[in-house]
Amino acid sequence: MSIIVLDNFPWKIDVEQLIEKYHIPRQGEDIERLKALAREAEIIGRPKALFKMSYVQDRGDDYVIVDGIKLTSRVLRINLDEKYRVFPYIVTCGTEIEQWSKTIKDFMESYWVDGMKEMALAEATRELYRRIEQDYHPGSVASMNPGSLEDWPIDQQTYLFRILGDPKQDIGVELTDSYLMVPIKSASGILFSDSKGFENCRMCSRENCPGRRAPYDPHLVESYKK
Repeated sequence: MSIIVLDNFPWKIDVEQLIEKYHIPRQGEDIERLKALAREAEIIGRPKALFKMSYVQDRGDDYVIVDGIKLTSRVLRINLDEKYRVFPYIVTCGTEIEQWSKTIKDFMESYWVDGMKEMALAEATRELYRRIEQDYHPGSVASMNPGSLEDWPIDQQTYLFRILGDPKQDIGVELTDSYLMVPIKSASGILFSDSKGFENCRMCSRENCPGRRAPYDPHLVESYKK
């Protein structure tokens, strides 16, 4: 299947959320500056997503072959058991807002803008899910991301990027030598149909994680080792 690029959809910054997150007084220069930056970010920012429908062609004890590329992870292999259609993807805040953010020199304002980039990434993620649901009707879905678990280390980003062609050309996302994505407010992974509510966080024992969406479940971890 061909690669699909999503780069022309509306997005908006939730100023109220930023006010609460950064404890900005509702009177004074700070809130006016925040609103001005938000307006500018909305004009400049162009969040993007890239994905394709791919097929699981083969699988072993701790790997799957997707579009001819080997992805090594026992957890991923188990999650894709009896599944043949998957959706590799990359989402990003976009190079436009990333470059603009570098012009913001004030320390506090740079924090605000970082929050705006997170909102751009979140909007790209929502658009990805919306488009996949609209066009492919996968039902309930879950996602796995290289580097989120020891079982699927971050160097597997290389193989995911190969499945997706040339993400740098298509949406401006590239990998560093340490397999991190640039722009940093980007995410990658594989979406798949899932009726069990799989969540990476349930298999990660890292404490005090600000992005945790579900509690660690050691029993679930053990179940994937059997």
